[in-house]
Amino acid sequence: MAFKLKNENMTLTLEKAGEKYRESRFDWNGLISSAVWRGVSLLGQEKPFLQRNAALFGRGLHNEFGIKTCIGYNDCAVGEWFPKIGTGWLKKDAKPYFFFTSYELERLEFSCEVEGTEKAVFTCSSGERNGYAYIYTKVITLEKDGFRIHYNLENCGSKPLETEEYTHNFLCIAGKRMDAGYSLTFPWKLNSDKFAENVNPDKILSIEYNRIVVTGKTGKQFYLGGIAQGVSEKDGLAAEWTLAHDGTGVNLSEKGSFIPSGVHVWGWKGVISPELFYSLKIEPGNSLSWERVYSVYS
Repeated sequence: MAFKLKNENMTLTLEKAGEKYRESRFDWNGLISSAVWRGVSLLGQEKPFLQRNAALFGRGLHNEFGIKTCIGYNDCAVGEWFPKIGTGWLKKDAKPYFFFTSYELERLEFSCEVEGTEKAVFTCSSGERNGYAYIYTKVITLEKDGFRIHYNLENCGSKPLETEEYTHNFLCIAGKRMDAGYSLTFPWKLNSDKFAENVNPDKILSIEYNRIVVTGKTGKQFYLGGIAQGVSEKDGLAAEWTLAHDGTGVNLSEKGSFIPSGVHVWGWKGVISPELFYSLKIEPGNSLSWERVYSVYS
């Protein structure tokens, strides 16, 4: 059953592994499906209302490992199993790996411990196949006006774990669809000429120095890919964004404990999703930790 973490300002709804989402793309190991700050909802869903299916599509803060660098896919034959961290063992087909593919899935061993009303610890263990094995822990802790997600990945196998992790932040403040009044700010100057992709079919995204401003409603998906290409730390590059909504006066930000290897923005009618990618490599016998901190203010 879903459960809540709660303090005087924040309420998070968390789901255990396989409770609703059961597909082969996103992380099963602790999903924040709802976040409410002082009565204002902050999160939405991947699909528009009539297309939603919680078993198939993303919701809330749904992170993913290996959307581009899939571990073990090239090490196994068709019909054998490769690891998708936090999701399960997936059966390889005859085509190159594609994150939208619905792979046959063998689930992991998952556990969840709730510590009081403000902390939950999710853990999964993969077992070992073809030299790959890991223990993955996600700790979610409430703060006064936000929450912290701490990740720890331990390599228990004989082969390196080399991949990337990001969170598909499905953001929607107070249930307000994408329209004028939303803006997304980054710590560096945005140069649309250097974006890897600039898909803005309804022309409702405007770049204003370090801000992406929504100027109207959209009926089609938009995507700004590689918006940090050519940007370095001296230019202000950091794992950080702030989403503002003028109508409610609410601001929601994310700060990561890492330098992002990629930054992208996806959105549709009801949500916008800034994505901070973290590339990682963990040798056998080692572990790695990182964090994402979400803060809310007005």
